[in-house]
Amino acid sequence: MTTGCRIGRGIAVLAALWLAGSGVAAAAADESAAPLTLTVSNPLAQARRDEVLSLPLDKLLQRRPQWRSRKLAARMASTARWLPVQLYAGDGGRMPDRLLVLLDIAPHASEKLEIMPVPVSAPAFPNPLYARLVPERNDDFAWENEQVAFRIYGSALEKTGQVFPGIDVWLKRPPRHVVDAWYRRDAEGQRLNDPSMSYHVDHGDGLDSYEVDHTPGDGGTAGWLDGAPVTSRNASQVRITAMGPVRLRFEVDYPAWRVGNATLHQHKVVTLDAGSHFNRQVVTYRIEGAPRAIVAAGVAVHAGAELVHDGAARIAVWDTPQKASAGRIATALLLAPGETARYASTHDAAWALFDVADGGSIRFASGAGWSQGDMPDFQSWQRYLYDYSPRWSHPLRVRWPAAHP
Repeated sequence: MTTGCRIGRGIAVLAALWLAGSGVAAAAADESAAPLTLTVSNPLAQARRDEVLSLPLDKLLQRRPQWRSRKLAARMASTARWLPVQLYAGDGGRMPDRLLVLLDIAPHASEKLEIMPVPVSAPAFPNPLYARLVPERNDDFAWENEQVAFRIYGSALEKTGQVFPGIDVWLKRPPRHVVDAWYRRDAEGQRLNDPSMSYHVDHGDGLDSYEVDHTPGDGGTAGWLDGAPVTSRNASQVRITAMGPVRLRFEVDYPAWRVGNATLHQHKVVTLDAGSHFNRQVVTYRIEGAPRAIVAAGVAVHAGAELVHDGAARIAVWDTPQKASAGRIATALLLAPGETARYASTHDAAWALFDVADGGSIRFASGAGWSQGDMPDFQSWQRYLYDYSPRWSHPLRVRWPAAHP
């Protein structure tokens, strides 16, 4: 055999190996780019709009380990419509453990959902969620989505003598952010000594016309002793851990306070989803001086308000604003699935009472709407609550494709 023949055969073998390797690489590349198709089912006989599907990342990466460092996208196979997604850490840490997908699904429907690395054709979605600390307004903390806006008060406000640990409601019309614009306009009005620029005046996009004062506002918490609430001071620290576009998450700590013989330390985790009227709250207590304590979550009931409740499980209020021209304010409190509490009332609020041990937590949702927004009457608000409760109790079902061994 000549040297030329040996070289030629060597080149042929190398070419064959290269082609074989290319085939393996191409197959791997194809698998990396191929969508992972899940079947998502709605077990309820009601349409679910702006529903958040929470997918465990470990299940997803078990089937597509090569996606570990990739940005992901999602779309409905039937319409090829792209959906907002978010990598999310359920414990508030740095390492995401869920992929959140915002979708709509019809009653009793099953849909194919495709997950894949972000292609060039996928659109960028605007973020409807927003939150920030407002140090220029005495350490307020404000947050919002398209439908609703809220705020809590910080420790700097206590220097003015205002100790209000409840949750304030801002009434907004447009599906856009208002928090920064309202604070900026209000500050400018104070600089110019022009009260007409206040966020307590409706400039076409809404206003703050909800009085918190010493009530729980819309979902505030308190200790409970001898038939009355015992409130903490204002929030001492807030930490944002997720900012959307599907879910906002933040944590709030309050100064310890005495309730009888017990000293309570309170830590809140609050989440607000895109499109939702409700903040979901998980409130954890450390108790010193006693093994247990009674704590309460409540909603204000101002003079002239209408109140409907199903024990403590569902409390709905059609409330009165500070200005009659502002229509009516819808507020509510709902217990989380599996949570138990008993109902109580005071002259200015309705409450859910919980018996909690040291280290224990309570879970509920509190929310709001506006008669000049998308809740024109009390019946509309009650329908929203009755739709929301079963959605919370019956999450969407997911059927996963088999994982590779």
